[in-house]
Amino acid sequence: MDQSFDDVWAECEDLFAQARQTLAVLKESPPAHVVQASVNALFRTTHTLKGMAGMLGYTSFSRAAHRMEDIFDLMRKGRLRSTDSLIETLEAGILALESGLAGIRRGRPEPDDYLHALRRELGELEALARPTEGGTQDLTSLLDLPPDTLKALSEYERTRVTALLLSGMPIHGVAVCLDFATFDERLRAYSEVLGAQGELLSTLPWDVPEDREGLAFLLMVACPAVDPASLPLLDGELLGVTLLADPARVPASLRNPEPEAPELPQAPAPASGPPPPPAAQAVEVEILRLPAHRVEALEARLMAVGQLRDAASLLMRQAKGLDRERPLALLGDMEEGLLEVQKSLLQMRMIKVDSVFSRIEPLVKGLSRDTGKPVKLTFLGGDLEVERSLLGRLSEPFLHLVRNALDHGLEPPSERVAQGKSEAGSLKISASQRGRNLRFDIRDDGRGFDLARIEARGIELGLLTKGQAHTPERLHRLTLEPGFSTQERASQLSGRGVGMDVVRAEIEALGGEVHLSSEPRRGSLIRLSIPLSRAVVSCLRVRCAGQMFGIPLNSVLRVQAGKEPLHGGDQVDVLGMSTPLESLQTCLGLPDPDGQKAFVVLTQPGAASRSVAIAIGVDEILGRGEVLLRSLPELAHSPGIMGGSLQEEGILWVLDPEAILGLAMNSLMRRVAHA
Repeated sequence: MDQSFDDVWAECEDLFAQARQTLAVLKESPPAHVVQASVNALFRTTHTLKGMAGMLGYTSFSRAAHRMEDIFDLMRKGRLRSTDSLIETLEAGILALESGLAGIRRGRPEPDDYLHALRRELGELEALARPTEGGTQDLTSLLDLPPDTLKALSEYERTRVTALLLSGMPIHGVAVCLDFATFDERLRAYSEVLGAQGELLSTLPWDVPEDREGLAFLLMVACPAVDPASLPLLDGELLGVTLLADPARVPASLRNPEPEAPELPQAPAPASGPPPPPAAQAVEVEILRLPAHRVEALEARLMAVGQLRDAASLLMRQAKGLDRERPLALLGDMEEGLLEVQKSLLQMRMIKVDSVFSRIEPLVKGLSRDTGKPVKLTFLGGDLEVERSLLGRLSEPFLHLVRNALDHGLEPPSERVAQGKSEAGSLKISASQRGRNLRFDIRDDGRGFDLARIEARGIELGLLTKGQAHTPERLHRLTLEPGFSTQERASQLSGRGVGMDVVRAEIEALGGEVHLSSEPRRGSLIRLSIPLSRAVVSCLRVRCAGQMFGIPLNSVLRVQAGKEPLHGGDQVDVLGMSTPLESLQTCLGLPDPDGQKAFVVLTQPGAASRSVAIAIGVDEILGRGEVLLRSLPELAHSPGIMGGSLQEEGILWVLDPEAILGLAMNSLMRRVAHA
């Protein structure tokens, strides 16, 4: 793929993310003006995507995006109401566009029809939005505006005025006269305030009073009332606030029996006080795109500066003389500032796992409907942040695994009820960080893997030898082989022998592993473990055997000192509970120390019981701090180490708490066995 299009691909990804977020807002049944603003945003997004596809030369995508744009246009003109089923169809359409474009980027041919699976739903929506016989209504004549101004209204503005008046919403006008030098900034300030109070329909040119100089505008807004005190007024700017159209003037024969927008209170009388506070709206954030190599170059430069700072600090500490406190303090401030910049650069690469979860939810809803299998979907760990490039590569494996879970794993409702299960199947997807790995679990409560059928199919394909015993682990992993499938016929969802091998190939390309397990009639678990490349970790710094180590604070239960030297196998009192102790040196395969007085009590993150806690003996507690962790290839197989961070005194090795707990437990068991 032509690298010159990288910025275009990145912008498309951002546009899809914005579309998913906006659809999520519509799900919450927001006020009418927020609905309208969201629909307008979706219309603009799909319009931009259509243009992007045209730039890339993908005509089928442009046609599909244009059709989605038409649906959003019907919504913003009031011809389609925002309902749960409509939002579900729109989510499926956006997902189809995104998946198709992602496939093209991976070198696959462009689909002829991205929206083929939604033909019926989209056709029904378009039929529902057709105007009734006799044409559409136009109530803009009710606006108290000069004829020339009325003629300046666009078709969309006329449609919205009509829909709002039919739904019982008043339309107000705010006339302002602004200075030539600052009119654009001041007009934007008025628009933001009025847009938060209701739906800003139009900004029209207005006549400047004879005794004034500047530019005059009329801002037309639909809301229950406009409070002049809420406006960002400067002296002499406001010309007046008027009611342009009262919905009470709409003929009774034209009023909708069921308003298209949620009913809102009528404008209060002047004595009733100010209107209620406006609903919060999403703030637009300016997005800057930078080539990844520029960020990497800046990171490398910062690391070089950090090394210079470390060298200067070491020389300062070794130099003789008394006046070192001030320079050392300045070097400390420099270190803190460098770390903050490194964290900010790292944050530029990060994105929440929720962005993938938001793509999966509409897919599951659509598959649930198509297969007739109700599904209870649960997400955990959506706030976990990972590198954007990594998460982008995980999208396709996730979609394959979800399709397989619904097609192969979950049983039909009648079969589940016969087994004593709930009618709705359960699908849980979680994300977490465990030591130096990111872990993603996809768990269902379906029928589990049919190991006997997998074995028979493996023998048939020549992948297994008949008569030999095959472990469950071997049979589970057989499903990851290219072309392997137990389905005799390919369905719309699966059975073509592709999917699981794609998952394995993508995860292994990232240096990770795929683990599968299942129990008959209890369900299955697919775990994706991917090594962490870099992160900023809050650590407890300790010293042991002359070397510095960092222990992630989310695994530290307590730090304590003993009265006498402690040895591996001792029991220490921690908050009134007897806790086993093992030396960190022993855990890392080093000779046992003569004795240690300090220890750190470790537990698994989120563990509810302290019975899993173990005390780890160290020589010295150095304090807390944040370190920029990098995964080092030479440590890939070093037990207990998850990465390293360059410090002024050398490398600080960051420990993997889960691995250290396991090593300590094994060591303590060996001590008991040899006692």
